[in-house]
Amino acid sequence: MNRQRMNADIRGARSSRLWIALIIALAFLTGTDLSRAFSSSTEGVLLQPLIDATPQGETLLLDKGQTYVGPAIIAKEITIRSEGEATVTNDSEEPVITILADGVVLQDFIVRNLNKDPKKPAILVQSDRNRLERLRIVAQGGGIYLRDANDNEIRGSRIEGANSANRKEAFSKRGNGIDLHGSSRNLIEDNTIIHMHDGVYVESSNAATVRNNYASDSRYGFHFMFSGQPVLEENIGEGNVTGGMVMGVEGAIVHDNRFDKQTENVNSQGILLFDVHRSEISGNRVDGNRVGLYIENSTENILSDNEVSRNFIGMQMIQSDTNSFRNSAFVGNVIQAQSTESVDNELRGNYWEDIEGLDTNGDGYSDMTYEIDPFFLQVTKDIDAFQVFFQSPGMPFLAQMFQADTSNWLKDLAPKMEPPDWYDIAEVSDNRWFPLTLGVLLLILSITIIYRWGYRKS
Repeated sequence: MNRQRMNADIRGARSSRLWIALIIALAFLTGTDLSRAFSSSTEGVLLQPLIDATPQGETLLLDKGQTYVGPAIIAKEITIRSEGEATVTNDSEEPVITILADGVVLQDFIVRNLNKDPKKPAILVQSDRNRLERLRIVAQGGGIYLRDANDNEIRGSRIEGANSANRKEAFSKRGNGIDLHGSSRNLIEDNTIIHMHDGVYVESSNAATVRNNYASDSRYGFHFMFSGQPVLEENIGEGNVTGGMVMGVEGAIVHDNRFDKQTENVNSQGILLFDVHRSEISGNRVDGNRVGLYIENSTENILSDNEVSRNFIGMQMIQSDTNSFRNSAFVGNVIQAQSTESVDNELRGNYWEDIEGLDTNGDGYSDMTYEIDPFFLQVTKDIDAFQVFFQSPGMPFLAQMFQADTSNWLKDLAPKMEPPDWYDIAEVSDNRWFPLTLGVLLLILSITIIYRWGYRKS
């Protein structure tokens, strides 16, 4: 289907060569600047005739400060770049730029997508082995969408929603920053994505590598669905509903990411794993989220060397079996972990800050297990309203009353007595000074108010 469309576009391009040649000839004879010959009287220079006039394998250089007008279709292997702040814009229903040929390179210019339809991207890629580098995209709708496009690279670009000043803008009105569907072996690296629906969305696209990107103020910073063997590594997500979501995936590598401060929604998580199997989740930091790690319907995964710190709930696991948790640190969470309907999981050698352990042989591991009480999850499973009693004074009392058989509880069989070697205690201690200082100041203020307006008046 794509090749048929490409052939049709090529035929259209050939049919237009005659009048393009006439314009070029007239421009040469009259001394008229070629860009002005193709200019739109209202908005700028038309981009499509310049593309059509560029020979295959050559470079179209956009002028610094000039505005070019789309939509434009690239049906041959060329490079388009700017040595300055050239801008390509478009307010039609079509993408600003559509790439149909293989081997196209776009570099160093601004793209403004004025179409407010979130399903319509600024740049649509429907071919292979293209490179999009150092672009700046301001999107009313979507950013860069790949459809049946393989082995492409998107690097060093910034994609930002046009209404980024309005953080309360509905997610339904935003498009995705980078969106892959039916596209394999693509590399997404060193990009910044702000105020989109999903920062990076990957669906039915195998072997995608998403590395060293930053995503904020979006629904999901990074979102993988039904894609085999994706790699999500060295990324940062903060201020999203969920930092990284992996769903319906096998063989994923989620490594060395940092997801902080996903707290503004009742369903906010640092990392969400749903229906994930035989994957490796290691070396990640989830800090200051509502839930650090959320795991559901997932099996045979290895979770190791993760830092789970200062979350409302450190880890929440539901209906997940035969997973392995090792050498991770759970520090400063209001609730370290919750688990229900999850069996045959192996927890060994993790550090739990609130452990009451006993190391009789000095090997650094407690002889006493660390047990995770499922009471609260069981109570709120059928009656959501009971969540208002979270951390209420009576909840521990009720948990003790109904505590019976603990054989099916999730347990760390050999918890560490001290944090792992890789854990940065100094950084955590430094970050704790602010809430401690704030608490002391509030205490002093309260005492002062009581003394001046309470005690003195009495």
